[in-house]
Amino acid sequence: PIVISNWLCNDLFALIKESATTKDGPPEGIDTAESQSSLNHPISVKHSHVDAVRFSSLITLILKGVVSTTQAKKLLQVMYKDDHESLPMSIAEVKGWKLITNPVELRELCRSVVTDERQAKQLEQYRKGGKHVRKMIKFFKGKIMAESKGNAHPEGMAQALQDLMEEIAPGVEE
Repeated sequence: PIVISNWLCNDLFALIKESATTKDGPPEGIDTAESQSSLNHPISVKHSHVDAVRFSSLITLILKGVVSTTQAKKLLQVMYKDDHESLPMSIAEVKGWKLITNPVELRELCRSVVTDERQAKQLEQYRKGGKHVRKMIKFFKGKIMAESKGNAHPEGMAQALQDLMEEIAPGVEE
């Protein structure tokens, strides 16, 4: 549906257009209207290095929540420019571009970040409650995403963090 058309029209065609245009733009003295002849190939899906099977596999990974949109954009770049054969799942596994969705893994990730001695001051600030609670939650979310290299599933991580904070500091209110 709309997800597929957006990825096709915006992301894949951007790569096709990029590869079709010359590296230095139109030759000197030729305006852009006349520069069509300077294309490396027509701007058409026929000239894509990503076939329908690989493209649909990528969309499936996005829709199933296996990869994030950011990871999928990186995957598409690799599929188009570097790896013209492998399926997106194989590339994602090699590159480590898969979302962490396992609730137990997410909870342990949250626990390791929140209880790290480097965050002791922020945890204490959270325990005090009041106006800093939201700020500290955002702080911890940022640290957790950094620790996971952006691979923590955002909603799953937020729930795991909320559950952990209720366990560590029960009854804290804004």
